Amino acid sequence: MQTSFGFWRVLVVSAGLVVSAGTQLTAHPPEFHRERLAHLVRQEQEPTEADRQAAWFALEFLTTLVGRVGSPLADEAVAQAIDEHRFATKSPAATPLADLERRRREIMESLRERHGTILVAWDGETVSVVGPAPAIVVARGLDRHLIVELANATDAPARLTVGISGTMLQTEPWTVLPGRTQPFLVELAGDAEAGVIPRLEIGQEGAGDVTVMPLGLRVVEPARVRLRVVDGDTHQPVAARILAAGGDGASRHAGPFAGDPTFTAKPILELPLPRLRRLPFFYCDGSAEIVLPPGECRVEAERGYEHAVAGETLSLAPGESRDLTLTVPRIFDAAAEGWISGDTHVHWVTNAWNVDLPLEALGLVQRAEDLRVVNNLTLFHRTARDAFVKPSQAPVGPVIALCRDGYHLEMAEEYRNENLYGHLCFLNLRWLVMPIGTGPGIAGDDSIDWPHNRPAIEEARGQGGISIEAHGTGGNHEPPVNVIHGLTDSFDQLAADDYERFLDCGFQVPLTNGSDHPARVTGAARAYVQLDGAFDYEKWIDGIRRGRTFTTSGPLLFLDVDGHTPGDTVSRDPGDRVTVRARAVSRHPLGTVQVVSNGVIIKEETTEETTAELTVELPVGESRWIVARASRGGGWNAIERTGIAHTSAVHVVVDGRVTFRRAAVDDWIMRMRAHARDIERRGRFATAEQRHEAIGYVNEAARRYERLIIRRSTPPAGTLDETRDDLLLAVDHLTPRPEGAALRAGLAAADSAAGLSAVVQPLVVLNVDVNPESRVKLIAASPLPDLVVERTYRFLLEVRNHARIRAPLRLIATDRSTTPPRAAPFCAVRIVDSIASSSFLSGQELEWKIVEVRCTAMGLREVHIEADVGQGTQDLGFRSAADLLMKGVPARRSTAYEGNQL
Repeated sequence: MQTSFGFWRVLVVSAGLVVSAGTQLTAHPPEFHRERLAHLVRQEQEPTEADRQAAWFALEFLTTLVGRVGSPLADEAVAQAIDEHRFATKSPAATPLADLERRRREIMESLRERHGTILVAWDGETVSVVGPAPAIVVARGLDRHLIVELANATDAPARLTVGISGTMLQTEPWTVLPGRTQPFLVELAGDAEAGVIPRLEIGQEGAGDVTVMPLGLRVVEPARVRLRVVDGDTHQPVAARILAAGGDGASRHAGPFAGDPTFTAKPILELPLPRLRRLPFFYCDGSAEIVLPPGECRVEAERGYEHAVAGETLSLAPGESRDLTLTVPRIFDAAAEGWISGDTHVHWVTNAWNVDLPLEALGLVQRAEDLRVVNNLTLFHRTARDAFVKPSQAPVGPVIALCRDGYHLEMAEEYRNENLYGHLCFLNLRWLVMPIGTGPGIAGDDSIDWPHNRPAIEEARGQGGISIEAHGTGGNHEPPVNVIHGLTDSFDQLAADDYERFLDCGFQVPLTNGSDHPARVTGAARAYVQLDGAFDYEKWIDGIRRGRTFTTSGPLLFLDVDGHTPGDTVSRDPGDRVTVRARAVSRHPLGTVQVVSNGVIIKEETTEETTAELTVELPVGESRWIVARASRGGGWNAIERTGIAHTSAVHVVVDGRVTFRRAAVDDWIMRMRAHARDIERRGRFATAEQRHEAIGYVNEAARRYERLIIRRSTPPAGTLDETRDDLLLAVDHLTPRPEGAALRAGLAAADSAAGLSAVVQPLVVLNVDVNPESRVKLIAASPLPDLVVERTYRFLLEVRNHARIRAPLRLIATDRSTTPPRAAPFCAVRIVDSIASSSFLSGQELEWKIVEVRCTAMGLREVHIEADVGQGTQDLGFRSAADLLMKGVPARRSTAYEGNQL
């Protein structure tokens, strides 16, 4: 996936001056034909073909500029280029022509002021400079960019040749539309000899004469800044991201990666055309020598989202050297509050994707970005010309040498199918899940879409890993399928409206984020995960499983609902009220901060401050989800632009029933039916059985969504089929996931409730029996397996409710080895409220609950579990207890980094 510009560059050496220029699309934008030139006269009706061609030319100029110039106006130029492309391609999202042209004029005026321009007019016979030509200063050895604007004052297209000192800058003339002004970028770089004045030469295609205009160029010696960056707390040298802008306003690169294009440019992903954007910053390990054009210069240092930007403006004379120390102060210590940043999705390879970069360089970038956890994902890609498995610097697991000083680097995997199923990030693996990639576009055009993603997810889960939907819902429709099957641990890059649609179905899957480097800068969007106690990667992974996250491209955003944080489930009565608090901290003005519940904005504040706190008392009324979000400049998806944050949800549950919105369920069903048809039509399989299984997985998901509708719209009938359906859904949400095929076959063959119970009995750790007099008995069933410390497990609890009572069921874990007994500090036990389980007894005679167990300490211990049925009554008939043996064991991973504490 080599990214390249869509234009060519020519270097010319003339009298010691190096000149380059980019012609737009070599000669013409798409669908631009010379024989049509005479017809491209602007008409009164809008938009015309000439308007669209003007948009193509503007797109090419702007992308040329941001690809070559470290312009402080790059963000605005990219945004305008995207608008130009939408207009040129007749996108439904296109900006109206009047607005587009107004914004085009505004960005051009800003670019003229920043980078300088020469305006040249064509009257049909000659060209002439309009107004005084600017004084051009070039620092010896450094490039300088100049905008040349060609104004066509005639009513016909002009094809003009442009050269410097006798050498043409393009293979074909530049076309300037009638009545319009077209900008082009000229790059001046190198060492000019004293007294030599380069000439700008412009003429008409086919004409022998050219107009010669001397350029007022002055060459001066560059200035140098010897930079040192120190941490605001320790006052020791620290890695940082550096922006250094010279006297010409353009940024320059220095440091160890200054000559590496992977570190100096990234693709403009919003454009379907291959275009690169020059990065305005570089990385240093605590010191750097920066060469800049003299004049008013600006040098800034930053270190991720928890530090303020440190900067200083310098007035530098030609040839001057200056020492500068920048101290980067911390504005917030997220780790001290239990929040650890991470990038779930990095491929540490070059922009070409098929060449590894040194992991030591990633370690420097990780520290410069203050990104505590980086997951470096191996992927497989095969084309007719190339095949590679990259990155491949180390086997899966922690990179021990770089897991130190509170930073963790983990090798993991991206498992991909482009044709149908989508991409998945597998973290916390012990070995790669094969075949790593399937289907055309990933494994080669001759490959098949098999196996589908489900077996791969189950294998990753079996290793103790998690599966993250890598690109939101992407162009495929598999995420809602995986979610209802209990196979999604979190969403990366998910649009806010899709996230709300999942929440409206009652799902409790959190948000995470990853940059997908080299597509973006490492850490461009990241996840913060809440941990208890000291950092450990297993804890970080389990924090994602538990939903304790927020995602951000700038602001730090914290949500609290009656003392509960994202990922928590809060049981309340309809008449209760909850206190919701959202707190935001940012290096830059926040913009808009919102608290949203069930799709309704319940509190909002717009501010230019860098901190905000919102508090609102919310009547419960019904089951609801609650999130907080922040945005500077619009949009709520942190992967799309800077200055956005979004928390995962806190879930408020009434009567054990999670949030449900019929419209959201219907939408996912519609998408899945379309997905099944897509597999039938486009899927490539070796056998009919493979196709049938892939489609069957999707159809079963749609059926389960339909079952959600039935469960919420009609009272339970207690039929065998209904009980079997509910049990299947619960079993798919257990961890570790039981062997699927044999279990499903056993449940399908069961012809009675007792038969269902017999099939799942090995998965049941506790039995609750409520006799006809409503007396409760709790019995330990299957013994717990060894539990990896800081890993959440889910088992079944079977309820035989002979009294048919409807009441909440609570579990309390107690350590009875102390006097008096206390809440067990070494474990957490709860009954899950979700689409697959409820902490309320439904009144059915036989039902199953999901019980969640997490062990937090090594060794063998006995935990006393008390079951409480009812409204907290002290009547012992409503309480019972049983003892479970619980053995905490370490994960089967290297422990060489156990001292890696924050």
